[in-house]
Amino acid sequence: MLTLSWTRPVVCAGQDGSSGPTRESLWQALLHKAEFPTGYVPAITQCRINERYPDGFLREIRRGNATFLQRVIPQESAGRITYRHLDDTDIAEIRNEIGEDADGRLTLTLSITLTERPVAAVLAQNTYLRDLDADFHATLDAMTEGLNRVMMRAKAAPHGPDGP
Repeated sequence: MLTLSWTRPVVCAGQDGSSGPTRESLWQALLHKAEFPTGYVPAITQCRINERYPDGFLREIRRGNATFLQRVIPQESAGRITYRHLDDTDIAEIRNEIGEDADGRLTLTLSITLTERPVAAVLAQNTYLRDLDADFHATLDAMTEGLNRVMMRAKAAPHGPDGP
């Protein structure tokens, strides 16, 4: 899977972190956006909530000529709302995530995770991304192997992987 993300500070011109929105007010606005996206996402022209669950809801959105089903999962403690696509689309999920920049200002990160079909097409067409993908896959393989080795030693040794 391939994830792309964009992050922006959530302040108006002339505001600093102390006069800008609070984490709570931004969270409430993101919840409102999840239920009423047409006022926030110009490409979405219709939205209907089909079902509600203890951990979120199922919504149907209209974007251009296409209609999509999305399972919406707000996670307040993480400051994240995940939109999982249930249809056969190029996007597996979309996330809106609250963060902070180096100056303490609230940020919003919008990320999309593509399904395998567009990832394969992108990697087939772009040598740089294909090499980068191969390099990081190998890095992740080595990292997980090393982490597993350390965890197994820690499990076997009562005082952790490096002894008492």
